[in-house]
Amino acid sequence: MWYLKFKLKHSDCVIAPLVEKYNLSIEYFPLGSYVKGKSVYTSAIHTAKGDEKNIKKYLRELKKHPKIVKVEISKFIFTLAKESAEHGTYQAIYNPKLFFLKPGFNTPDGFEEWEIACWERKPLIDLIDVIEKAKTTEHFEILEFREKHIDDVYILQLFPELPKKQKQAIELAYKNGYYNFPKKTDLNKLAKIVKVSKQTFQENLKKAEAKLMPLLLRR
Repeated sequence: MWYLKFKLKHSDCVIAPLVEKYNLSIEYFPLGSYVKGKSVYTSAIHTAKGDEKNIKKYLRELKKHPKIVKVEISKFIFTLAKESAEHGTYQAIYNPKLFFLKPGFNTPDGFEEWEIACWERKPLIDLIDVIEKAKTTEHFEILEFREKHIDDVYILQLFPELPKKQKQAIELAYKNGYYNFPKKTDLNKLAKIVKVSKQTFQENLKKAEAKLMPLLLRR
């Protein structure tokens, strides 16, 4: 199978400017597309990480964006966007021959990173060609492009949904190096960040670990 990893920044992106504006990180997973007239309609699911107030501002502005046709918000953010079909970028990215191995990652600096695979080399070459020629492409960098065995694929909803406080605890612990060796922080410091007692934070962390560990260790 052919594998392509690339980094991209383009001026006509709906999400990237808002992510940069509100200092967020986005995981973005395409669901499908269709062409109607001179427009291509793309459906996607994504999650936003960052300050809660900024996420709310991001969602408010996203709903008002002229390219966003529909938005549905639950634990995920579902969007239907309308783009011009003239330059062909979105048709190339949403090509049904391609496999999205992981979500696209939008970072606070306005860039996005993708990992895509295909049984054939040509659709990936076509995708590269379309992106490089697009007038809206500000930066395009191929990080890896080769034939290889695929052994790492993102599966949506692989892990169980965690209650908010448990999810917050384990994300904070991971981000601050609690699981590093040697540890970069301790339970006291983490508890102070979220303004709870050490005992409460430890309880939330242990409950989250208890739910995730069986899935990580199963064969």
